[in-house]
Amino acid sequence: MMLKPKHFLNLLLIFMCYQCASLSGVDTEVDSKKYMIENLNVESVKKEGGKGASVVIASLMDSLQQNILLSYNDFENQGTTDSLSIKERNELTKENYNQYIDSLKQTLLNEGTVNIKPNEAFLIDYLQPKQVLDTIFLANLYVETATRGVPVTFQYLVNKNDEIFFEFENQTSRTIQEIQIIEGAESRFNHVNLKKKEPIKGSFLIQSDNTLTVKVEKSGFFKSVIRMKIRKLPKAKSIIAKVINDTLIETQTIVEMVSDTVFTKMNEKKYILSPRLDITNSNQIDFPIEINNMENLIGWGYWIGLGKKDILKYQSLLEEDESSEPLISFIKSELNIIRKRTFLPNSKNSNVKFKFQKLVSDIPSLNTTKNYGYFTCDSTIRNPKAKIYLSNISKLYDYDINLMLVAVNLEYSQLEVEKEFFIEVPRIKLSIVQ
Repeated sequence: MMLKPKHFLNLLLIFMCYQCASLSGVDTEVDSKKYMIENLNVESVKKEGGKGASVVIASLMDSLQQNILLSYNDFENQGTTDSLSIKERNELTKENYNQYIDSLKQTLLNEGTVNIKPNEAFLIDYLQPKQVLDTIFLANLYVETATRGVPVTFQYLVNKNDEIFFEFENQTSRTIQEIQIIEGAESRFNHVNLKKKEPIKGSFLIQSDNTLTVKVEKSGFFKSVIRMKIRKLPKAKSIIAKVINDTLIETQTIVEMVSDTVFTKMNEKKYILSPRLDITNSNQIDFPIEINNMENLIGWGYWIGLGKKDILKYQSLLEEDESSEPLISFIKSELNIIRKRTFLPNSKNSNVKFKFQKLVSDIPSLNTTKNYGYFTCDSTIRNPKAKIYLSNISKLYDYDINLMLVAVNLEYSQLEVEKEFFIEVPRIKLSIVQ
């Protein structure tokens, strides 16, 4: 069957549009189809070709839409499995995509605005509110006026951008002194001395949602009759598009260098101070406090007991909480790692002379005392930290001496953590206007 000339012309126009799309830098087949949808002037082709061209174009548009649906990445994997056939996958993809479009349209109608991705710009035509606008008659009647300047009034509710059309005609020989149309409190039309069979008409656009008032005023003792037509044409809802940057929260898994505070108990040192009359053993001793082979040292603490009684007190603290060394608990409380304040036994012995000499500039904590304390290190590792001098002045008794020492350092490790980031992505903001 041969094509009619006008049908052939329309097919030629479609072919030219396709070729123009391919020549204007469109890289992929999907991009070419999108380009055709955006640039094909459907209405002009319809006027040229009539019904025949409409059928061809409708078929072409359906084909392009189907291909775009199948290539849309956001939905191609939703609900699909390897057991589904290609036809079933295509139908499922199309169903998901149609649901997505319906949800966008519903959001736009309910909230008046919705954001879409830049590559979804072709959806604007699909989201355009479909409506048939009819002229609404607010009044089409013959009105008998009052007399002696008493106005006859009519009021109507109108919306912003409604177009108002009005017509007035005096049906009698008696002059109507004034006709006025008021929007809210503002006069939009005023006419005086309307003669017999004198028609007046006009139109204007409503500025905001308001009340429209029509006033007809006749003076004298005789009434008149006026024919009045008031019509309104609501403005069609349309969509305006604006490119914006939308701020989103994105969760990403990153690798962070984290540090742990490690408390290490050093070797416990035990000594016995002999009495002065014991010529086989010394009644004096001195020794340094040193911390070696410890990377990233940030502090150190000590406790020294000068007799069995105080050493037993320290042991009783350990028995109360076997999971934590009393000296470590004290250091944690000084660093505000734990809320519970820990104090160590004060050790004093009148027969033992004790001297603690700090050899570095490390800073003592608030509750550091003579026989125990915690010191914060500087960035340099220096040894010895301190030196202890002990002397037994008793002639008959020996005394047990215990030294507890704890080092505090940082250990670094890599840890995968999830963090939220604020990112800006381009979006097309669609808004309904009237």
